[in-house]
Amino acid sequence: MDYTPNGITMLFAVMVATHLTCLVSGWSQEWSPNYVSTDPEMKFTLEKVTSSFPGADYFQLLLAEEDRIFIGAKNRVYNIRVNDLKLASILEWNANEVSIDKCRMNSKTDCANYVRVIVRKEGDLVICGTNAYSPVCRHYKLTEKDEFEKQREDSPGTAICPFDAQSNATALYTGGKLYTATRAHSDGAGPLILKSSEDRKLRTTFGDSTLLNEPNFVSSFEKDDKVYFFFREIAVENINCGKAVFSRVARVCKQDSGGYFESWKNTLTSFFKARLNCSIPGEFPFYFDEIQSTSEFGQGNIKRTRLSGDRYDLIYGVFNTPENSIRGSAVCAFRYSDITNVFKGQFKGQKTYESFWLPVPWSQTPIDHPEKCTNESDKIPDDTAKFSKDHPLMDEAVKPTGGMPVLIFTSLKAKLTKIAIDWQLLAADKRYYDVMFVGTDDGRVIKAINKGDGAKVESVIIEDLQVLSPGKPVVGLKVISNRADHANQKLVVVSKDSVVAIPLSRCERAETCKSCVALQDPYCAWSSLLKQCINAGNGLQNISSGKHRQCPADPIDAKKLQMKKPSEDSLVVDAQSSCSCPDLDEQPGPSDVWKRINPHASADVKVAASQEETAVTRGTPVEVFIVAVIGSIIFSVVLGFIIGYKFQSCRRDRDDVFYDRNCSSLQRGRNRLSSGDNPHFHTDHVGLAPKQINIVMNRKGNLVETKPVTKSNKVYL
Repeated sequence: MDYTPNGITMLFAVMVATHLTCLVSGWSQEWSPNYVSTDPEMKFTLEKVTSSFPGADYFQLLLAEEDRIFIGAKNRVYNIRVNDLKLASILEWNANEVSIDKCRMNSKTDCANYVRVIVRKEGDLVICGTNAYSPVCRHYKLTEKDEFEKQREDSPGTAICPFDAQSNATALYTGGKLYTATRAHSDGAGPLILKSSEDRKLRTTFGDSTLLNEPNFVSSFEKDDKVYFFFREIAVENINCGKAVFSRVARVCKQDSGGYFESWKNTLTSFFKARLNCSIPGEFPFYFDEIQSTSEFGQGNIKRTRLSGDRYDLIYGVFNTPENSIRGSAVCAFRYSDITNVFKGQFKGQKTYESFWLPVPWSQTPIDHPEKCTNESDKIPDDTAKFSKDHPLMDEAVKPTGGMPVLIFTSLKAKLTKIAIDWQLLAADKRYYDVMFVGTDDGRVIKAINKGDGAKVESVIIEDLQVLSPGKPVVGLKVISNRADHANQKLVVVSKDSVVAIPLSRCERAETCKSCVALQDPYCAWSSLLKQCINAGNGLQNISSGKHRQCPADPIDAKKLQMKKPSEDSLVVDAQSSCSCPDLDEQPGPSDVWKRINPHASADVKVAASQEETAVTRGTPVEVFIVAVIGSIIFSVVLGFIIGYKFQSCRRDRDDVFYDRNCSSLQRGRNRLSSGDNPHFHTDHVGLAPKQINIVMNRKGNLVETKPVTKSNKVYL
């Protein structure tokens, strides 16, 4: 049957919609954590600090030390003790009247002072705020009573602190110099990286998009003789292929003292950057291009290991897909040695502004590689200085450790935002793990590890906790790890208007050996002596499989099992037997057994038993996906056939001289290829092929005249 255009279009639309539904369902399917809590109040919260102002205060975790953390907010700085999460003191700092008046004259609405930079400088605290779009910095000292004491007069904060509450910035103080990355203008223009001291300031070149192109800064760290900055920006090397955002790591030398030429004296000469590659490998890799946050540098390993010395300098990062792409997030880890090796490699450049970005040949690269730091940057040879200025981008990207993300999160509801790591935790199986705590933009915290050996990545989602109220994003995370005192181990979670702390584990929630081992939590192990699931480095545990053969059978109280009484019509197999078999429908399932074993478990807590029941009833995700695809194809074909048959119509074109009454497409085709009964074919001349005569019938009054028509080359099939 020949389908009409309408039928074919509807068939195609149905098939596309059905397959997209299957794909979206597969992509949006989230993981199955070993433990889930949807209680936003978090009854096991240790302490909670909330804002006293209406609306969001834009809390930010700006400085974390061993015994305290500092939260920047609207007109305030919170000094919070770590051991008990109590407020030690609050700094009240409002914008001055002159700045407020100027802000209102410029039609700004939020003319407050948002604290966005806090760094420790030789015992003092350097604190900078937006000051109603006129950034200002101050020096404070903490007294013995933990009170803020101002040390000197205000100093300008432009190029150190952002102008508004929502702009990104990062800062650190090392070697007597303050390093900052932000924007130099209130309209968001003028991005820069600044190195400043009491007597001099060095910055990246102003207005050069090859250095910084609309960046969003994430974090900064010092390592060896360099300072590293992590950010995302519009990729200049990809502009010929369309606008795209790439993640970057950039570095400057601590000894950088500016260039030799007059125009370069206040310019950083050691700025270079490279792309961070966080992607799912394959013939066509799937990229997570937009970095959101990083952990600190630490000694760790993405895989579990038996040796305490099998670790290296490592940093974890959260990466998202673009807003107009498939919604997804990933966590990638990068070795410090891989980052430094990329900066020792080839550079990327272009001959003209319209040329593609290509690797610069080694023959055109200075013999002394520009990445080397020197104490006399103003004496660098002219050709090397010019090369560094024209080639800030490295050719090779920094690849993730293991070649792929250690955690992938796909959801249509949320994205990952922040990350914190508890480095190299020794579990009861005598192996070391990097435990990841990752926040989401809907108030959840996910705890995960990689249990894979070698290059294999096998993520285990231990917990999925609703720490904040749904819809409130996590904007800060800090692990307080006290290996000697498990009671004081906690995770600090920051939202835009609150600070809460939760324990790093909830081992006591599992009341049996099987449920304890099934958590696959490196913090937890089953104590055969205490008959409890405890936070300890010794006990029964198997993180690899979540099962342990030494776990005794779960005690089930037979009195609580509700057996169905046999009716009079029941079939009696043995007349002498006093027991009867219950109906299979009434036998307890795995979830019922779990409820009897753990009567205190809430309905929103999922454990291994309920997961087994789900796996039996639902099947594996691969099986479900295959069945859905096959079913959608069959349904689409049948539905398309019916629609095509239903809407097939006879379209009679009266201008067609080969019109026949049956309006059959096959018949029309035959008429065009043979004479048949068609009066418009003539076969008067024997031996001549039938020839078509083109005529036009023009009616004038009651007369009909025949006129020849200009010959046209028409081909009818």
